[in-house]
Amino acid sequence: MKLDLIFTGVGGQGVVVLSDIFCEAAMLDGFDVAKAEIHGMAQRGGSISAHVRVGEKVLSPLIETGKAEVVVGFEVLETARAMTMLKQKGTVVVNTKYIPPGGELSGSGKAYSVESLLELIRKKALKVHEVDGIALASKLGNLLVVNTILLGAVSALPEVPIKIGSFQQAIAGRLKEKYIQLNLRAFQLGRESVLSR
Repeated sequence: MKLDLIFTGVGGQGVVVLSDIFCEAAMLDGFDVAKAEIHGMAQRGGSISAHVRVGEKVLSPLIETGKAEVVVGFEVLETARAMTMLKQKGTVVVNTKYIPPGGELSGSGKAYSVESLLELIRKKALKVHEVDGIALASKLGNLLVVNTILLGAVSALPEVPIKIGSFQQAIAGRLKEKYIQLNLRAFQLGRESVLSR
């Protein structure tokens, strides 16, 4: 078994924390795991991605261009940018949230539409799971759980061999006690967003 994933978003969205939890869940199931992070120039608001490789024996943390089985996007523009990493017939889980880049905000850069970015993603992937993380998090009354919703969505993919209990254990081991139940509900909502389609 081998699974290569790219987690991508912008600084401050929880890309590093979420990919850490994913790795911890995989290790709880006895898999070998390697991870590398690539940070943009800005700590908050800049591009960030994490390469996560899971298997029986993993020798390198970096995934070659066009070899990732799954891209997990926290934001739609960064997800579109990461499509070069996805292999043919790969799978994408994308939060439909759009965060305008600095150039767009200042009027010096190009503006994108969410639909045009999603169309680009759909053309490159075999399967695309579009998750409205903001709407789902709103149901729980806390917008900070969007990344846990995405983790739940990823956990429901048939490509991911990690047990649900291992994800739940990794979430509980990483968060303060008062946030665990909320995040476990968010995880379940994310799973249902994929399984209900």
